[in-house]
Amino acid sequence: MSRTRARLITLLGVLVALAGLVGFWLTKDVARKDLSVDQRRLLGIDEDDFHVAFVVAGRDILYNVESAEPVYRQDGTIIDWNWSGYSSSYGTLTDTILYVALNGDDLSMVAIPRDLYLTDQGRKINTMYAREGAEGLRREVEAVLGVPIDYYAIVKLDIFQNLVDALGGVTVDVPYRMLYHDNAGGLHIDFQPGPQHMDGEAASKFIRYRNSLRGDIDRIDNVKRLAYAMLARVKELNVRAVTTVPGLIDTFFQDVETNASLSLMRELAGRLPSLALTTTATLPIATEDRVEGIGSVVLHDPAEVNRFMAATFGGEARPFVAAPEVTLLVTDRSGVPGLGEWYVERLRAFGLPDGALLLRTFDEADATPTRLLATLDSWADADYFAELLNVGKQQVDRFNPYQQQRYQVELVLGADAEARTARTPPLMASLAAP
Repeated sequence: MSRTRARLITLLGVLVALAGLVGFWLTKDVARKDLSVDQRRLLGIDEDDFHVAFVVAGRDILYNVESAEPVYRQDGTIIDWNWSGYSSSYGTLTDTILYVALNGDDLSMVAIPRDLYLTDQGRKINTMYAREGAEGLRREVEAVLGVPIDYYAIVKLDIFQNLVDALGGVTVDVPYRMLYHDNAGGLHIDFQPGPQHMDGEAASKFIRYRNSLRGDIDRIDNVKRLAYAMLARVKELNVRAVTTVPGLIDTFFQDVETNASLSLMRELAGRLPSLALTTTATLPIATEDRVEGIGSVVLHDPAEVNRFMAATFGGEARPFVAAPEVTLLVTDRSGVPGLGEWYVERLRAFGLPDGALLLRTFDEADATPTRLLATLDSWADADYFAELLNVGKQQVDRFNPYQQQRYQVELVLGADAEARTARTPPLMASLAAP
């Protein structure tokens, strides 16, 4: 064999290997969770139904204002600001958070208020991306809604402009007069009410308008209006017969941080012509409050969220059971620093009072699985925590007080405790009675 031919064969082998690696990474997908029977009932889907769910979040605009000079009206009122600095679409707060679920060909969107307060985190949900990344945000939305979510998509506001331009514009029904000028953000919005054709730039301004009576609630409604308009445009184009789909996919991956594979996005794009945006809703808020150092926040009621999800998706709400009035000791033998505190915070977020929770930590790891310990007297009370955490129970004769405090149930975190937080988030807001 000649040296030239040998080099060609070697080069061909390298190219084949590279092609194989590219194909692997383009098709590699995350390990998707299986929905439980209760979760399928909640979402109104059968075991064989196609289902995929995303957390879609839009990054807020980041402003870096170096200086600003007020613009006065003749009566002395400040009507604007002239500023120097820059703005960027790479903000770390998430301005819009959506749960997007595709069940068969039915597409549903649930908007999560950005001021939703996470009691276990001590902060608003719109800060989770900045603190723990897209995966942390996905995990928290999953815990709030009580259903598994495998995928996230963190978008820049540019994506609306680019996608709408890729579709050749969309027709949007503007619900009311929109007039707003923000020199600091370089944002100038001027829309009359009624249907009008928008290019990408106009559409991005439309969903950024929030100078209305209900503020963010109205802005979320406008995101829904734009989604309807974009889906209507896709159906109008009949994307099976045109070359729009590749452009949409390219735009998606250009402007989005996601853990979804290219193969999944191609599969979803192939479903576009038959999709129906059946439901758009906003997560119900139980109360509004103020938190020191944070400001105005909104709170949710897990039981109400459970009923809301069932009503939104045509499923069956699961009954809640009340926590027993016992003291629970969390004994952390996981060997993972901070994991015991994580479980305690989750239990506290679920409604257990501080006085009912104790924490004991050991440095060495316990190879046995996570489990509940209960005496004969507290055996029935332990059922609540067994269902909540999906762990087994063991009976013991008695408990010795810990730090001079008595407790009736003990949760021992074993070597599998950390894996449980990733595989099936514990303490999910939606809990079925046994």
